[in-house]
Amino acid sequence: MTNNGLEAESDAGRAKAFAGFAAELSPHDGRRAAIDALYRAQETEILLGLIAAAQSPPEMVRQAQAMARRLIATMRERPAANAVQGLMREYAISSQEGVALMCLCEALLRVPDAATRDALIADKIGGAAWRKHLGHSPSPFVNAATWGLLITGQLVAPADETGLSAALSRLVGRAGAPVIRAGVDIAMRLLGEQFVCGETIEAAISQAKRQEARGYRYSYDMLGEAAATKEDAERYLAAYEGALKAIGAVAGGRGVYEGPGLSVKLSALHPRYARSQRARATDELYPRLKKLAVLARGFDIGLNIDAEESERLDLSLDLLERLCHEPELQRWDGVGFVVQAYQKRALAVIDWIVELGRSSRRRIMLRLVKGAYWDSEIKRAQLEGLEGFSVFTRKIHTDVSYLACARRLLAAPDAVYPQFATHNAMTMASLRVMAGENFAHGQYEFQCLHGMGETLYDQIVGAGRENRPCRIYAPVGSHETLLAYLVRRLLENGANTSFVNRVSDAATPIEALIDDPVDAARALAPIGAPHPAIRAPRDLFAPARENSSGLDLSNEARLKGLAKALDKSAREAWRAGGAGASARAIVNPADADDVVGYALDAGRDDVERAFAAAAPSSWAERAPAERARILYAAAERFEAHAERLAGLICREAGKTIPNALGDVREAVDFLRYYATAVANPDFANATHRPLGTVVCISPWNFPIAIFTGQIAAALAAGNAVIAKPAEETPLVAQAATDLLHGAGVPVEALSLVIGDGAIGGLLTAHPGVSGVMFTGSSEVARLIAAALA
Repeated sequence: MTNNGLEAESDAGRAKAFAGFAAELSPHDGRRAAIDALYRAQETEILLGLIAAAQSPPEMVRQAQAMARRLIATMRERPAANAVQGLMREYAISSQEGVALMCLCEALLRVPDAATRDALIADKIGGAAWRKHLGHSPSPFVNAATWGLLITGQLVAPADETGLSAALSRLVGRAGAPVIRAGVDIAMRLLGEQFVCGETIEAAISQAKRQEARGYRYSYDMLGEAAATKEDAERYLAAYEGALKAIGAVAGGRGVYEGPGLSVKLSALHPRYARSQRARATDELYPRLKKLAVLARGFDIGLNIDAEESERLDLSLDLLERLCHEPELQRWDGVGFVVQAYQKRALAVIDWIVELGRSSRRRIMLRLVKGAYWDSEIKRAQLEGLEGFSVFTRKIHTDVSYLACARRLLAAPDAVYPQFATHNAMTMASLRVMAGENFAHGQYEFQCLHGMGETLYDQIVGAGRENRPCRIYAPVGSHETLLAYLVRRLLENGANTSFVNRVSDAATPIEALIDDPVDAARALAPIGAPHPAIRAPRDLFAPARENSSGLDLSNEARLKGLAKALDKSAREAWRAGGAGASARAIVNPADADDVVGYALDAGRDDVERAFAAAAPSSWAERAPAERARILYAAAERFEAHAERLAGLICREAGKTIPNALGDVREAVDFLRYYATAVANPDFANATHRPLGTVVCISPWNFPIAIFTGQIAAALAAGNAVIAKPAEETPLVAQAATDLLHGAGVPVEALSLVIGDGAIGGLLTAHPGVSGVMFTGSSEVARLIAAALA
């Protein structure tokens, strides 16, 4: 069959290449589109609106400050009542001991074998000065934890330490490694018990009775990581069902407002709870969520859908909407949802939920939190080169967002039941004043974490005080399951901007803790300016170079644009090596009906022409700064064509869309990295002479990243390059070569030779070769080395 015949036959394959991807898009309009628009908006674009929504009259601010002042003074009079405050004060997260503590909390109980645990303890505890913390804190808890760490620290102290410490090390060290592990285990378990209400739901319910008698309410959370397998999800589902039955047995008909409830994480109910698996996740997850909700309704206890990472928000809103319109759940107000005020979309999400409550004729329980994944949200955006952050970079911006969201909630009592989760006395006082003096059953409630909020809310809960309800969020689980939760709590409250951290420090004046965040945000110039110490994703490697741009695959608006680009890419007529009757078809490894394009393999004469063209190249004489400028320009071109290239990589190399986009990003990073290296004034042609003609041979599994990285390194140094890609992926190599030429790399400085291993052998054995860059098997590498010897 002729090439024209093959092309006609493959039209259908091209048309359907990304049809499945496009079919899974979920175009939004109205309020959902408004939510999408704010996903990674600039802080400067949205703070003015939030300030307007959050601000209170000056008299109300003064009332809130006066109340917060009294609350904080009382909290400081009872320092031993809050173990967490004592711990945060004694072990700053930025200190050597704080870092050691965090490492242990995050990793120790995950390690299954004793030898590795011992090595971890020695690494993280041995050099820390625990002794200096012993007896400093008035909290018996902190001193008990310190003693466990001190004993362990002595056991693993450096061998050259002398005096009493060394003697203690030798004395206790005779007991061996089990004593070391026991010491750390004691310290970690003391810490865990402050955050976990009970190891079982029955134990937690029993422990809650004392606080319930004082007027507190409870929402239980079954601790655990996101499900990784179907078996994990089934186990978590069973745990949630068991918890609902146990809670229901003691609820006593108190209802969703006064009785206990349960919080569930959707990631625990399905191992593929992600945007990339949208159809499967929702189809398989929703029946499990509905089952729990129906069970909760039977006991008339609240069921809250917990907030997780920002990329999961859109899926959770879909599930919430479906649940609210579920016929079996009508005339029941126990469906709950959590909104994170640190997300830039928070206020828009609340507007949508208010509308949902009204359209579904229910009152949705809405827990407003500030957010517990801030560090990972910032890091993820930076590493993935996203267009911006999903969260605010300044704490005061989150505080403003929180107040704006709270005011919106209080204005919609028919559609939502506000649940204000905060440990900040000024925030709590602002809400109390904002809500007014008149309080009725079921109007709103405060919430705090188990083991953290008692010194604040003991002044609020119960008759004779403010008589406002507070629900304790109570984690339930073994110490082995608390780690992710524990680390989030320590990070959240150990930060130097945390209220929990600052209120425990007597050196921090009370007046510094009761600033009005609206006034503080308004005082910034410009209003909404991001935190200067937090680098935007694009500036991650500044000032050396720009970070490569990524694409947010959880943003429906971005996915819509990507779908169009992929479809356009699939309809291109891709060719490599020129035209000819002997050109071979390149077929999609995932779809035999999809002919991606055609490649004309090189022969011996083509190899000779490539070396002849490279020999007189003037590329080496160009100034390094000029070569760098051209490589920077190439990086810009690669980014401009990223989605087009990714579509080709998916079809030619069989990569997934995220991997294909990542491959292009890596190529861009290579170009900028090597350009930056030679742009350095210390790199000069007089001192850094090129080798000559370099052959670059790259593999199929990173068809543009490694291909481009090899070329960029050689070109940056002034070499002429003859590049041979893997025989399976010549089309993307041709596309990359065209972009490099378009950026200014001379044709004679970069030649593309397409073919199989035999062509590679001709290239590496040619007398004109000055060096070879090869990525592939060790066996082939040894053959090349022998040929060059």
